[in-house]
Amino acid sequence: MTRVVVLEKVYGPHRPEDFTPAFLTLCSGLSVRVRVTGTIGHGWLVLNVSGEDEEVAIRLLDEEIGLAPVEASRIKRFSTIRGKISSFGPEGIHVDIGVVEPHELTALVRPEVLRAQLADGQDVDVPALASLFCLADGFPLEVKLLDDPSAVEPGEPVDAELSEGQVRLFERWVRLGLDRLIVFGASHHAVKRAIGALGLHDRMVAIERLGLLENAVVLKLGTSPRKMTSALRRRLRNARVWAFRPWRIMRAFPGRYGPPSL
Repeated sequence: MTRVVVLEKVYGPHRPEDFTPAFLTLCSGLSVRVRVTGTIGHGWLVLNVSGEDEEVAIRLLDEEIGLAPVEASRIKRFSTIRGKISSFGPEGIHVDIGVVEPHELTALVRPEVLRAQLADGQDVDVPALASLFCLADGFPLEVKLLDDPSAVEPGEPVDAELSEGQVRLFERWVRLGLDRLIVFGASHHAVKRAIGALGLHDRMVAIERLGLLENAVVLKLGTSPRKMTSALRRRLRNARVWAFRPWRIMRAFPGRYGPPSL
């Protein structure tokens, strides 16, 4: 049996063991037993994996979800890693990257880096950028580390920037021109069920999985994000819903993003 920590968090009223079925589904077809046993750090899920196809299942978990490094020595300067936003403020965006030994470590994307990568270098504060790009606590974010994590003092973050893939994802969202509702704190199944109960299937294009508890509802042209947000918040009372509006980003940074492709 092998104990692994995956790069997915549980928070709110959800219990870690509630997610065992999701990992069993991912590993279906393999001769393996997978069970969520708890969390470490700030909610990272711990799994026990055992069986004939144990090694294959662990590789699959790493490819599809990602395994937390846990120890700072397992990642280096210029490593690219997927984490979850843990906080944001004037000093930048803090990203929890799953390092808890020898001490907890977060990556920090500083304001000047965010402005250069997302805002064409314009003088925009972090809260404004967070609002435009839905950079809320829990948002899955891939970052590239700019320093050696092992050399960082306890209590200090490691400097980072958004990965090229993360920047391209935001660019694609903006240029497609479709509004998205980013739902934090609800499973894909819960969001899908809420959409069905509200009779709103004809207002959306798709529900994209961003994480176990983070999803993006892609809206059709002409659908009111405000009304959809209000409806989902009433239905998913323990969830947070943010609106990603491409036109606002294009209006704020006309030199950075081209016109929508639709």
